[in-house]
Amino acid sequence: MPEEVVLIKFGGSLITNKSKVCSERIDIIDKLAKICVNITSLNKKLIIVHGAGSFGHIKAKELKIFEGKIISIYEKQILGIEKIRSDMLSLNEKIIDMMLKYKLKPETYIPHLEGKGSGMNYVFSNKIDEIIKSNKIPVIYGDVVDIDGDKEFGILSGDDICEILCKRLKISHVIFAIDGADGIIDNPNSKSGGKLIKQFSSHHPVVVNKLEFDVTGGMNLKIKRGVNCFRQGSRVSIINGNNTEMILKAVMGVEYLGTEFI
Repeated sequence: MPEEVVLIKFGGSLITNKSKVCSERIDIIDKLAKICVNITSLNKKLIIVHGAGSFGHIKAKELKIFEGKIISIYEKQILGIEKIRSDMLSLNEKIIDMMLKYKLKPETYIPHLEGKGSGMNYVFSNKIDEIIKSNKIPVIYGDVVDIDGDKEFGILSGDDICEILCKRLKISHVIFAIDGADGIIDNPNSKSGGKLIKQFSSHHPVVVNKLEFDVTGGMNLKIKRGVNCFRQGSRVSIINGNNTEMILKAVMGVEYLGTEFI
């Protein structure tokens, strides 16, 4: 197995149309798959994590899935969970199909079938190790997962997955591919629109936006998970995923437009 493992998180807002339920951005998924080909040609091992975007967040917020079991709407929640899981698998299949189009070797890891526990309490099954050892590309996604206790279920975000994998595996570089910004923007609500932070440490005072339908923590959680991945020894970058060439530049170790954790 190549020594360097690159984990790329495809943000849900990047790969889906935020305002339309279950609407993917197939052109972006295509561009991301092409970049995966370029990265594997550099003898890098790849892991792909993707978010839910409009395939999961809207319904999850409506049914308060992040709160766990709520007696008054429990039946609706159960039906909603089935729908979210089905929709997420559909989004995942679109990504898998695009990767196969470019002769990559992806294999899906379905969190709610393979493990248990929400957030940072999620425990991966050995299947993730088996996929990596088989020289395939694991493709994992944010999901509604079962948990022990009265809550019964909760949310495992793609950003959570990134940190968990950094603790479990030796990840050389984590890249958060996002939409709508070139990286972390300091004070984005200012009249000037804020300024890109090219080098970020946990000591930076940062004000960020949070999408209304994002039930997994938005940029704030991404920063927190990114800091923790960095502390595990991984390089961490946040990059505008619409500019896929910047992802490749970051992997190659040359100057790129984005935020690098230091």
